Amino acid sequence: MNIKNLSLKSILDEDWVFEPNFNYADVSGSAQLYGFDSVILYRKEGEKDICVVRFHAISHYDKKLFYIVNKLIADIGLDIKMGDPLSKMIKKYGTPTFVYYLEEDYKRYYWRYPSDFYDYHDIFYIVHYHYLLSPDLLICFGVPKSDNRITDLEIVNDQKIISEIMEARRDIKEYEKAMYQPKECLRFVKQRIENRKITGITCNNIRFIKMEMENCYIEGIQTEDIKIHKCLFRNVIFDNHFKIGCISIEQCQFINCVFHDTFEENSIQLDNNLFRNCLFERIRMEEEGILNANKNRFSHCIFKEIRWNGEGVFCGSKIKEGRMEHIFYKTDDISYNHFSNIQMEHVEVELEKEGIGLFDNQFNTITFHNVTVKGPVEDTHFVDCDTTGLLFLDCKN
Repeated sequence: MNIKNLSLKSILDEDWVFEPNFNYADVSGSAQLYGFDSVILYRKEGEKDICVVRFHAISHYDKKLFYIVNKLIADIGLDIKMGDPLSKMIKKYGTPTFVYYLEEDYKRYYWRYPSDFYDYHDIFYIVHYHYLLSPDLLICFGVPKSDNRITDLEIVNDQKIISEIMEARRDIKEYEKAMYQPKECLRFVKQRIENRKITGITCNNIRFIKMEMENCYIEGIQTEDIKIHKCLFRNVIFDNHFKIGCISIEQCQFINCVFHDTFEENSIQLDNNLFRNCLFERIRMEEEGILNANKNRFSHCIFKEIRWNGEGVFCGSKIKEGRMEHIFYKTDDISYNHFSNIQMEHVEVELEKEGIGLFDNQFNTITFHNVTVKGPVEDTHFVDCDTTGLLFLDCKN
């Protein structure tokens, strides 16, 4: 197996990029690139030989890229190519030294999973199988969790870089493990709970993972760290007072749910969730709190009597067919959102002057009544809206 003399010039002529300043695993050097970062041939600073080869998100749907990568693999002398099944890799190399997975950008693998939107399944998790064949030779295969065919390959023959890579990736795996499986933790995993009142849970770490909960009432949870991942809640009432700690909710669905929660010094993360026919009422957040909400969807939801006095970001989300009334919302960034068919009454939005503000949002068919926005506003569009009740104020006022 030889990667030292690989070159894109011999097979691509001028259809590639040379990057003279390129870091790999925090080690300075240069690289030959093709397809942005689909193909990387890297050499350390001051050296002539290639020491890292990386192929990322390679499929036969891009015939040219698929041919180029498999030609390079043949030149290396490796008898495994892109598109081969996972079983071939296992048969040749056996049990891997180290395994971890990452959720990749689904657009990089869009060819394999045609869809109009990210649909909350595992199909975009890429499992990385590391084979440390010697202190100075690492081979890593990347395989989508859904179909078990090789799409990624990394070969490294430099001991320092291998050490940096393995240390960083083990840290990532330990972080993931600590996040979802802390030592002292109350876990609810792949369970179904119906018609229950859940109250008085006092545990520093709580995990809800791939749960289904229906017709339940949850109150009095006392925790410093709660994570809710890939769960389905239907007809559930949440009525809790969180004082400190982190709350993370990702890739969940909430149908016909009611939220009466209040927060103090909490950090809240909402990512890729669906809320349908939900009521958010009498929710409070103190000044010390932080909310970061990204790529969520709200459909036919009502927001009322809310005072959100913290910091954070609300971006990349879709809010349609709902109502907002008697709300004070203070934040740093409301951007890249799409609001449609919503009635807003007695709403005050205060945007930090040091933040991004109200940026690149789309409002369609919105009725504004006594709505005030204080802070920076840029590239925000109003289509078929009644804006007679909308007032913009400068931060200085």
